[in-house]
Amino acid sequence: MSTPHPLKVLVAGGGIGGLTAALALTRAGHEVTVAERAPRYEPAGAGIVLAPNALHVLSALGVDLVPHSLALPSMDVTAADGTLLRRVEPQRFGAGYGHTRALSRTALHAALPEAARPVNGRAVAAVQDRGDAVTVRFTTAHGTSEPQAPEAYDLVVGADGIHSTVRAQVTARPPALRHSGVTCWRGLTANPGVTSAVESWGPGTKAGLVPLPDGRLYYFYVRTAPRRAPAPAWPDGFRRVFAHHRGAPARVLDALDGPPPLHHDLEELTAPVWGRGRVLLLGDAAHAMTPNLGQGAAMAIEDAYALALALRPDAAGTGRGGDRVAGAAERYRALRHRRVRAVQLASRQAGAVTAWRGPLGRVVRETAIRRMPEALTARQYRGLVDPVLAMLRRPLV
Repeated sequence: MSTPHPLKVLVAGGGIGGLTAALALTRAGHEVTVAERAPRYEPAGAGIVLAPNALHVLSALGVDLVPHSLALPSMDVTAADGTLLRRVEPQRFGAGYGHTRALSRTALHAALPEAARPVNGRAVAAVQDRGDAVTVRFTTAHGTSEPQAPEAYDLVVGADGIHSTVRAQVTARPPALRHSGVTCWRGLTANPGVTSAVESWGPGTKAGLVPLPDGRLYYFYVRTAPRRAPAPAWPDGFRRVFAHHRGAPARVLDALDGPPPLHHDLEELTAPVWGRGRVLLLGDAAHAMTPNLGQGAAMAIEDAYALALALRPDAAGTGRGGDRVAGAAERYRALRHRRVRAVQLASRQAGAVTAWRGPLGRVVRETAIRRMPEALTARQYRGLVDPVLAMLRRPLV
């Protein structure tokens, strides 16, 4: 049996999902180019927590995050006054479930192999699926068209984020962006002694702290607010908004020497969209979701492996004339849609609950999380990991 000819693939977007896709597709034997609009890497989001499902995929791709990250022994949910509502200790759920790790996005980017590095300052401006290939026009980081003729690829992967240019061009009716009703501030600072991840729930507010390696702390502060609402004045306005939060979240906020550097309204796509023909989507371009379950990047990492599986020579036949791209969109969607949609909706629901302001609603949610059976928590956590372990039993080549 002859060796299949490698596909020439363009990945649009050099974020976590795009770089992981480049790595998975390279491992599968394809020729991959990554085009990234930004002239240089800038780590949006400051810090990241990766659950075991993401870590298993990265490990299968040869990425070892242990030297770059910190293992989180527990993840605590507290009331705004510091009362512990629930402590999740994944290591108690069994082998393969307890390796949640925290690191900066800069460290994650650096940990990915050189094979996944993007060509910076080059953005996809237009794509045209001709049936037998995709032609791509590029612009520079400043938006000027490149003088070169369009380039042809066997496959284009849109990993260019929530405002994806690729998605807008290949989807007849792009899904709408939905504002979650909250806005979020994020950053890194010196760790004052926080040893486990903690999320504090207040009246329409939330604060989170995650220890990182090298004595740093990733923090985020979330409040209910309309889209594009002005930030409260620094520092007194911030302290008033988050005044219900006691203990470490209050101390961290008081110790900051300026407002958090990152501020974003939290938005999501109303439904996943996976692309068609020779143009496929992954990560936020396909299914941007709220961060309430910490699964946005993990789903993009899973997408990358699944997309490479959908292009295997034996994936439901090889299509017309041995063309592995024919039918890949359908195979990819079948691997991902149900799982991603469930996580997207669960994250949306979790955000709605944590945004409750009234005293009665807060009593209900705090009582519910206190009384949640440990067996249910374990079942939910295993449900997050087990499908990935099953997927990884299928090699990329």
